[in-house]
Amino acid sequence: MFKIEKNILDWIERNLMGITAVVGTIFSIWIRYMFRDIISGDYRAFLEGWYDEIYAGGGIKSLDTQVGNYNFLYQFCIAVMTYIPIKSLYAYKILSAIFDLFLAVTTARMAGLLCEEHRESSMMTAYFMVLFSPITILNSSAWAQCDSIYVFWAVAALYGLLKERYAIALLCLGMSFAFKLQAVFILPFFLFVYFAGKKFSIIQFLLVPGAMLATELPILCYDRSIFEIIEVYLGQTNTYTSVSMNYPSFWTIFLDAGNSAFYEAHKPAAMLLTVVILAALMLWWIERKIALKRQNLVYMAFLCAYACVLFLPQMHERYGYLYEILAILLALVNKKTIKLMIPLYMITLITYGHYLFGLSYGVNVYMGIANTVIWFGYIGEFARGNGREAPSK
Repeated sequence: MFKIEKNILDWIERNLMGITAVVGTIFSIWIRYMFRDIISGDYRAFLEGWYDEIYAGGGIKSLDTQVGNYNFLYQFCIAVMTYIPIKSLYAYKILSAIFDLFLAVTTARMAGLLCEEHRESSMMTAYFMVLFSPITILNSSAWAQCDSIYVFWAVAALYGLLKERYAIALLCLGMSFAFKLQAVFILPFFLFVYFAGKKFSIIQFLLVPGAMLATELPILCYDRSIFEIIEVYLGQTNTYTSVSMNYPSFWTIFLDAGNSAFYEAHKPAAMLLTVVILAALMLWWIERKIALKRQNLVYMAFLCAYACVLFLPQMHERYGYLYEILAILLALVNKKTIKLMIPLYMITLITYGHYLFGLSYGVNVYMGIANTVIWFGYIGEFARGNGREAPSK
């Protein structure tokens, strides 16, 4: 063997993990590129028109007007993208794909915290599982949706919590809210950690609206009211009036997904039931003296986010994005949850396929039952784990 050849092979061996990450990332970009021309119903009905309105309004200059149900921060991102000479369809997808990468990196860092014995291999596995997740790819590169953006900030908030950097965690949570209201699915978990952990002050929760307001304050430069933020979020909650928007929630076991009469009559009761279920979970954890160690915290965040989407009415299939990412971390921590993660992902892919590609199978009673059983299955795995603190000697 020539000396230069040996040196090259030695260099490859020393940097194998980094080379694998680079090659895998390039491949993931290529996969996303293959979906570039898929046009979703949301793009035709909403995103394309909103982009054109922002572009016609002069990009940044258009920020003096509310466009669609974008909040200011996302509208600003799209306004910046209008200066790049590409199709609006590609602009949306590129922005979301960038955050796919950020999300993969942050999830990998969390995996490093949770799996210290096999840190490097766990980080690499988490990185590629997020980057190559069909849900991640379809959401950004086929659907042109921005769920990876707010979920990135939510996962970053959870990462800060695991590191016990509470101010940073709450600021990141505020950034998640600044992009999408669905960040609320993880808020009950943060309130539980505050109450059970007693490691930071309730005053620090002001960092959440503080971060939101900091990103929205520039609207004052455009003679707009700060109250428009509230109006945008209220508009998002009142857009749809169905039991389910293509998501197999608990309610689809009993009712047709498009049932608007139930929604109008029983929305408060459904929301109250969700609060009761979350409270029951937290009381169970407190009564059992569950140790607030890192692995348990990820489990708890997952169960809270999953419960919110499962039991609240008016949920879209995309709203499970956060707990679907956390399911990857749980699979690394507890391999027994893989048997639950697989059907969980299959259910989501069915709903994605129904919306994106017009596949005939959609949300039905059996999917609602399966989704509910999966949630209880995760609770069972958590209960069988090492959650209880060791008794004092």
